[in-house]
Amino acid sequence: MIIDARTVPEGTTLSADICLIGGGAAGITLARDLAGQGRSIILLESGGLEFDAATQELYQGKTIGQPLHPLTLERLRFLGGSTNHWSGGCRPFDDLDMSVRSYIPDSGWPITRADLDDYYRRAQKICQLGPYNYESREWSQPNAVPLPFAESAVFTSGVYQYSPPTRFGDVYRRDLEQGEGLKVYLHANVVDIAVNEGASQVTGLQVACLDGRRFRVEAKGYILGVGGIENARLLLSANKVQKPGLGNGNDLVGRYFMDHPYVPNVATIAAARGNEVFAFYQVRQMHGVPAQGYVQASADTQAKEKLSSFAIGFEPGTFHGQGGARESLSTLYHYLREGRWPDHLGDQLSQILRGAEVNLQDKYYAWTHTQPATFSTNYICECPPDRDSRVSLGKTTDALGLRHVRVDWRLPQDFERNLHRSHELLARELGRSGIGRLRMNDDSSGQALMERVSNGYHHMGTTRMHSDPRQGVVDANCRVHGIANLFVAGSSVFPTYSFDNPTMTIVALSLRLSEHLKSVYLTSLTSRSTVR
Repeated sequence: MIIDARTVPEGTTLSADICLIGGGAAGITLARDLAGQGRSIILLESGGLEFDAATQELYQGKTIGQPLHPLTLERLRFLGGSTNHWSGGCRPFDDLDMSVRSYIPDSGWPITRADLDDYYRRAQKICQLGPYNYESREWSQPNAVPLPFAESAVFTSGVYQYSPPTRFGDVYRRDLEQGEGLKVYLHANVVDIAVNEGASQVTGLQVACLDGRRFRVEAKGYILGVGGIENARLLLSANKVQKPGLGNGNDLVGRYFMDHPYVPNVATIAAARGNEVFAFYQVRQMHGVPAQGYVQASADTQAKEKLSSFAIGFEPGTFHGQGGARESLSTLYHYLREGRWPDHLGDQLSQILRGAEVNLQDKYYAWTHTQPATFSTNYICECPPDRDSRVSLGKTTDALGLRHVRVDWRLPQDFERNLHRSHELLARELGRSGIGRLRMNDDSSGQALMERVSNGYHHMGTTRMHSDPRQGVVDANCRVHGIANLFVAGSSVFPTYSFDNPTMTIVALSLRLSEHLKSVYLTSLTSRSTVR
């Protein structure tokens, strides 16, 4: 059942077995999996069924450090959350991504990659993907095969599958409407998390609508799943009993903020064997879904070179600027609408002009039916966890009285060195295998490499998972350390994060959390949903 929270009488208390906060990929996955068997579930979603500007403005915040896009552009705040604008790229993490790596401080998860395998298989279907197989040989075609690297295996090829992409709020709306014992409240914003005197148990949630209406929700268990920034914001804001914020006794909530640095047009490759050698790395239809290849360093190479995980893709032509141009146009429009100029205006205009040049170039190739045997590389990577990369609370407040956030995203000091080193290794392998020659585009594009860095809209790491409360906010079952009935879902629990889009892993972790909740909280419970 889907209900407009603005129809709930002022001062009402709603009760359920489980209360889910946030109607994105995590919340909707949990709601669908938990519904039924006599259980009562409440899901609270800040937005409605469609985009609403006033609700979206609740994401306002300040960014410092490495530039991010405006926070009101990074996420979407209506049913389905940011799945309403995700690209659909999916791939499960590798074993190494979740392992302790001696060359990466604070790496390692308290669970293994094998612990997620069954849940990844289920997530595969939920994200509307093809077969659960990511071996590159299974995605080869006669005219599209992985690069024939030398046997040294410095690099390996992998593949992304692309979801349609699945808009969770649309695709699974009927399940939310018809789920047994499930009630979804729209326009319902959690503004406070109440706890007992010792802050060992959540006792209820204060919920507010933008029209001023307020009510309370009580449950046996609570799951916070509103994204990497908002999860931290709500925990830090709930400071009536614990002054630093809930779960923040060790000053970890909001820290280790992570995103994917993405760099287009890093290098140009002159292919010795023509265009077909890179066909595997272009988007193509196979096994019923779009798929695209990439290259990554092998586990041995990462350890030897002390590199975090990264992927390099190949785009036809000597430029790759349309994506950055679109983002810059969106950013410029957003700021001008507010009557102010964006930061880094020159960089934004440069991206737009470069995108126009690329568009003209593509039209020329289409008109002449020619395509140069050159490719540009793009680079996306994981960064080592950094305690000082963080989300904190600012001094100003939003329309509901919650303090805005301040996001300080930091890249490692050796980021540019690692970007260069990854391409040096690739150049060596391309030459050794007779595939082609690689030239870095440091200056030829008119923009330094570091000026091209953008973020992937993937907020992670602010409530990291660790078995030791001195090193993490949640335990291996996503429960907040020290609070018996409060859990966190989503990518904020990632201790490290590979180079992959996080959505598939968010869904897998949500399914694992659902199974844990059923075994711990919901065994033999009878439905007790009431309104008083």
